[in-house]
Amino acid sequence: MDIILELGGNTARLNTVVQLAQQYPNAKIIVSSEGSPDFVVGFFDASNITRNRFLLDFNAWDTVTNFTTTKRLIRGYNPSKLFVVTDNFHMRRAMAIAGAVYWLSGIRLVPVPYMGSEPHDPEPDSLVRYDKWRAWLWRLTGILKYDPAVKDQRMPGIEADKQLAVDHGYPVNM
Repeated sequence: MDIILELGGNTARLNTVVQLAQQYPNAKIIVSSEGSPDFVVGFFDASNITRNRFLLDFNAWDTVTNFTTTKRLIRGYNPSKLFVVTDNFHMRRAMAIAGAVYWLSGIRLVPVPYMGSEPHDPEPDSLVRYDKWRAWLWRLTGILKYDPAVKDQRMPGIEADKQLAVDHGYPVNM
C-alpha cells in the first residue's frame, strides 16, 4: 500500500490529490489539518473518492507537525511510498522535514507538487534549515520545538474542524 499525504493550507491541492488517487487506486489518502472538513469530504465525494480511502487528521498546526503527528498513523499502514502533496514553492521545506522524520524508515518519499500557486517566491533558506533542524530534533530526541503562539492561534480552528468532522461522521484520525 502507498500513502498520499496532503499537507493542509491550500484546498486547491486536493485537485492534485485526486489525480494521484486515480493513478494509485490502492493508495490511502491522509489529509493533514486542511480547513473545512465539509469542503474536503464534499470534494472527494464529487471526485468519486470513497470514504474508506481517506482519513482526515486534525493534529498538526504547522509543516513540521504535518509529519510528526501523522508518522505513527502512516507507519501503521506499512507503506512502500509516501506521496507528499503540497505547493511547489513549499516542497523543498516539506521534503527536508519528511527526510528527517522518515530517515531509515524504508518508506520512499515522493514529492508531488501542486503547481497552481506559481509563480511564487521560494521559501527562505533560513526557514528550510530551521524546520529541518526541528524535525531532526524531534526524530532524534522526541522533543518538538515550536512557537506556542502559532499553535495557540491555529489550534482552536483546527479543533473546531475536527469536532465538525466527528459530528458529521467523516473518517477522522482520533
